[in-house]
Amino acid sequence: MGSSKTNLLIFVLLLAFIGVMVAGQMKERNIAREANAGSSQEEIDKTMEALVEQDTEEEHPYKNEKVDFKGEEFTYSPLGSSLTAGYYASKEDKKFASVLSNYIQEEMNYKVSLEGHSAHEALLMHGLDAAPEINKQEPDLVSIEFGTSDCSAKNNIPLDTFQKQLDLLVDDLTGEGTSKPQVVLLTTWSAGERCQAFDEAVKTVGEEHDFPVVDLSEVWGESSNVGRKGVQTYNGVSDNLYPNDQGMEVIAGKIFEEVEGPLKERGLKVTES
Repeated sequence: MGSSKTNLLIFVLLLAFIGVMVAGQMKERNIAREANAGSSQEEIDKTMEALVEQDTEEEHPYKNEKVDFKGEEFTYSPLGSSLTAGYYASKEDKKFASVLSNYIQEEMNYKVSLEGHSAHEALLMHGLDAAPEINKQEPDLVSIEFGTSDCSAKNNIPLDTFQKQLDLLVDDLTGEGTSKPQVVLLTTWSAGERCQAFDEAVKTVGEEHDFPVVDLSEVWGESSNVGRKGVQTYNGVSDNLYPNDQGMEVIAGKIFEEVEGPLKERGLKVTES
């Protein structure tokens, strides 16, 4: 009888040991499968990135080429509200429009004339009013930056009104009888969830007109790009909302990244004709 109990105990322990071994093997297989899946996803991501880069090169084949427009006249007309006006860069030549003008001049050897129209806390409707003035400047490039004031609780402009106005503004600046400039759109500045729907409206208009959109949330989301309160600037004493000089430079860089290819291609076509 004792021998039977011992054999039974040995049998149970053997079954338990086999169960542990099987469970361990299954766990190892699952880990390996997950690792392989992760590796495959990484490969897929790399492939997709390569395809995007290839599409960009095919769309704007001159983007990475050095071009020389030999001091030809080039007009940049930024249109927008406080951010475009330069609040709160330390000096006027530190606002993003000035920095971007320098990038274009240095990279393409254009003689850049900075024109445009901007006003503190301007609404998109003010941009529509300024469209005739912008068209008279016959710009080669227009950046459009509105929405932060429009979506504020103070002004509370309806979203559909904003999108229709933006669509109309782009038409006014690029339609018949205009210089048909390259346009780049900017989303709202430092408004957070309150203005996300307005950001999406900007992106929709950009997609419909095939114009690039710079997502400013990627800039103001980094605290190092935002100025501190109480600093004396050429536009007055700063708050802790608008970008500092670094933020302005980042904005200019992002805009240049979007328009470099189209501007080179546009300039080369004009030169050839």
